[in-house]
Amino acid sequence: MFRDFDLFPLWKGFFHQSVSIKIFQAVMSRVVSRTAPGGTCVLNKDDFKKSFEDVPKITVSSPADAKAKFDKVIAILSKSQEDWNKRREQLQVIRSIVIHGEEIIGRDQLLSQLVRLTDCLDLSVRDLRSQILREAAVTCSFLFERYGNDVHQIAERCLPSAFSQLAVSTKVMATSGATLAQFLVQYVQTKQIFTCITSYATSKDKNQRRQLCLMLEIVIEHWNDKLKKTVLVQIAELIKSAISDADPETRTAGRKAFNKLDSMHPEEADKLFASVDASRQKMLRANDAASSSTSINSERGTAPFRSKLSTGSIGGIRNVPNISSKFLAQRSASAIDTKQITRMTTSVSRTPNTKPMTTRTLSKVDTSPGGSKFARPTMGTLGPRTTSNLRARGGVPSSQPSSRNGSPPRRPSTTGTLPTEMQRVKSNLGSSSFVSSLTSEQAESLQKAMNTAKESLGQPSRTDDDEFLLPKRPKPPQSLHTPQKTAVDISKVEAVIRACSSTSANEKRDGIKSLSSIVSDPSLSPIELKNIGQVLNRLLGEATNPIVLESVASFVKAHHSRLSDWLKLGLGKMFSKKGSEMMQNMKKQISKTINIILSSFDPALQLKATCELMCDPIHLLTPKARVALLEYLTELLEKHMERGSHFNSKEVKATILKMFSWMTDQRNAQLITPHGEKVLCALFALNGADFSALFSEFNPDYRDWAYRILQSHGHNQHAPPSETPSPGRDAHVRANISNTAAQIEDFVIARNHELSAEKSPLSRGLLSSGYKRVDAEPLRPLTSEMNTQRVEEEISFNESFDRLKLNSTTHLIDDVREQSEYVTSKLAQVSEGSGTEQYEGLMSIQTMLCEGSFTLWEQNFPKLLIAVFDVLSKSQSDQNKKVALRVLTRMCTSQASRLFDSTEIAICKVLEAAVNSTDGTMNVTVDDCLKTLATHLPLAKIVNVSQLILKEEKVQEAKASLVLKMMTKLFEGLPADELTPIIDDLAPCAIQAYDSPSSGVRKTAVYCLVAMVNKLGMQAMNPHLQRLSSGKMNLVQVYVNRAMSSSSHSHV
Repeated sequence: MFRDFDLFPLWKGFFHQSVSIKIFQAVMSRVVSRTAPGGTCVLNKDDFKKSFEDVPKITVSSPADAKAKFDKVIAILSKSQEDWNKRREQLQVIRSIVIHGEEIIGRDQLLSQLVRLTDCLDLSVRDLRSQILREAAVTCSFLFERYGNDVHQIAERCLPSAFSQLAVSTKVMATSGATLAQFLVQYVQTKQIFTCITSYATSKDKNQRRQLCLMLEIVIEHWNDKLKKTVLVQIAELIKSAISDADPETRTAGRKAFNKLDSMHPEEADKLFASVDASRQKMLRANDAASSSTSINSERGTAPFRSKLSTGSIGGIRNVPNISSKFLAQRSASAIDTKQITRMTTSVSRTPNTKPMTTRTLSKVDTSPGGSKFARPTMGTLGPRTTSNLRARGGVPSSQPSSRNGSPPRRPSTTGTLPTEMQRVKSNLGSSSFVSSLTSEQAESLQKAMNTAKESLGQPSRTDDDEFLLPKRPKPPQSLHTPQKTAVDISKVEAVIRACSSTSANEKRDGIKSLSSIVSDPSLSPIELKNIGQVLNRLLGEATNPIVLESVASFVKAHHSRLSDWLKLGLGKMFSKKGSEMMQNMKKQISKTINIILSSFDPALQLKATCELMCDPIHLLTPKARVALLEYLTELLEKHMERGSHFNSKEVKATILKMFSWMTDQRNAQLITPHGEKVLCALFALNGADFSALFSEFNPDYRDWAYRILQSHGHNQHAPPSETPSPGRDAHVRANISNTAAQIEDFVIARNHELSAEKSPLSRGLLSSGYKRVDAEPLRPLTSEMNTQRVEEEISFNESFDRLKLNSTTHLIDDVREQSEYVTSKLAQVSEGSGTEQYEGLMSIQTMLCEGSFTLWEQNFPKLLIAVFDVLSKSQSDQNKKVALRVLTRMCTSQASRLFDSTEIAICKVLEAAVNSTDGTMNVTVDDCLKTLATHLPLAKIVNVSQLILKEEKVQEAKASLVLKMMTKLFEGLPADELTPIIDDLAPCAIQAYDSPSSGVRKTAVYCLVAMVNKLGMQAMNPHLQRLSSGKMNLVQVYVNRAMSSSSHSHV
């Protein structure tokens, strides 16, 4: 008993210990469940879909009732300080209204109400409270899945906010943002969405870069082919960047995206594979082997065995039915040692895939842990097959699973008892049990089929192991025109390339000298051209070396017909080099090399490469490199492309939009704008018809801007004729154009007299409603468009560049009574009409102002000014406001003296229209209007209103920025003697704005101070700049020096 009693404490301790372990395990299971992928803190698409309709039912009786409910939703969600429970309930209300009220409201009206929620939904997605973010993500995902592209405005606004949540460490917030992004990209398929996600390729956050790869998978799998086709090249570039990422998980996601691209678009995948270096190819092929060599037997009856093995795999010989039917059908699964096949495939997958060479130069033996021991060619000399005598450890695959893998392999010479064909088959397949089961006829048939397969795969017909199982990418055939090279020549090229990449300065210098002697060799193979191009690009990124530039010139002269893939990156390097070089002699050498590129390559190819480089989201250019690119583009268009060449393409359109974005960037606008204007003029001179057709799809503000540029550069009196004139016939061409313009004017007058019989208000209204002219437009030469005489046929003319209009108002100049009636009716239309009628009335008045047919200023100016102010203050349409601003600009240029007494109210109305607008392009029109007002109206009043606005205690950021921009334009546009008296009034305002908490206001204040210094000199500004801290003063000085250097370079 005592013994039993003594054991009781031990048993008791063991009992307590086991209970404690169970409690610990239960607690840990709860912790793990909250952090594991399937835990409660991690959300996925299934969780979202379950929550879509998990909302309280809400009854919607009418559209007005729905609008009232949405107003309440907006009111609550717009307040970030509101109770989070109320905001979460309102997010559920949105889904409930959509589910239970769509039939009552109607889809169109419901969508118009949902678009109103854009701002508050974006605010909710950016919320830092996880409950709000989760509910907002579920609601937005529900809308995207249900309505797709119909709610693209919400998607385009919310996508950056969703990506920003990925960087948050809280699981529920990060996964909510990630899942929202997945729904958004899958169901909202627009070019803007793709542009937005590509911007995260250079993000500093690895989670965002990883999520980008997942988005690319979705784009590849779910987007429609028409839209996807336009972005496939960019997708390939992004995947290429991802597989080279520093983060291993991002590289893994990039490989998955590559797999998806390969399954959906194998041609693009093959191009991408061929464009990466050997180490990346090895990584991708190792992934192929791991996924494709696990079980041959399982592949036979399930999915196609392609993966990414392409031509070198079983999937690559599906076009050879003899192999698939005889080899796979007759050989049983037990006759194949799958482990042996895996070893063979994995070992070969570690050999980088390179392109075929004529001569095989074998070097050291590879004894890597992959399991194979075979002669490995030196770099760049690998033949169509990886090796000529591949033998994996363990000999040939065993015929039975119980066979001894360690026994020596049987050599073909030991099979003398078999017939000749059977010996050949056995030596190829390596399985005696399989070969023994065949008759002589079957063996002969199988051997023929294997020979056919090897010929189709481009392999020599030799007795190797089953090399068609090895994962190899398809390789382009070697050029028939490339002469054969000896092993000495090949080794010399490789040695030079290695020397140029060496870290030793002496070896590198010798390599560069030798490089200049081999770049002109016409016998260089495609892989050698590619390697030399990569070396030259790398050397161009280093310090400027004249020998390198000469090598580039020789390389281009000798091989330009085969360098279409190199051109884009080569140009990018040359532009960066030209932008960063400071020595004038080196600049001349760089310009000489660029001129050789210009004269060597096909102009159409150069235009395409330049456009792709300009719009590439990966390869970004510095401001001075952008200038070099625009200079190159101007030279290409003016001197190397044939007059009348067509350029109306998506690439050129995207390039012009990118150029406009460069020109509107205040940081570099002064540097880039003159060169961008030259490009536009060169495009117009090249092909006016294509130029007009291209700009017809642009925003009206961009069209107006382009037209003003053409006017300022002397293109306002003609467009280029349809025929191709020689450069030496300029005077003759101008005379012909003037005669043609006179003929057109006569035609217009005659046509107006013909139409005068139909001057009823109805007919004039119909004509006016189709007229959308926005600026003073001189006549253009008569083209084939004038051959169409049917009035009922709607002729789509460009707003800014088509000069001939059948509804011209020039006939009103001489008819005062009719002009008065016409103006009165249009003013009534502007003041009392609906949004559409108001727009038509404003456009008609603007037409009169542009054509100079508005002459009754005395009786109509006050009425017109009041009507314009009413539109700027009360109109809900941003489009109408922009037209009103253009009308006001025209009024100021035509009758500035009549606006003197209304200067302050005019500026305030313009600022009010800009601040209350949600249109991103409104600022372009506002800036132009404010510049005109500031340079035409009394300076004292401009100074007074500027001081009042900038000295307000709580001035709006947008309003302050616009006033500072107006002051900047004022100092850029007026002479110094007029500005000197007002500098003491305006400089303190700019200094005060420099201390603003808003970065946007501070930035515009710096530009304003720089404009003052450039116009009046540092001596006049020193008394005011002394108030700045040393850091701010240094920043102003940097921008002043930059502006001076850019202006001096522009004159060089």
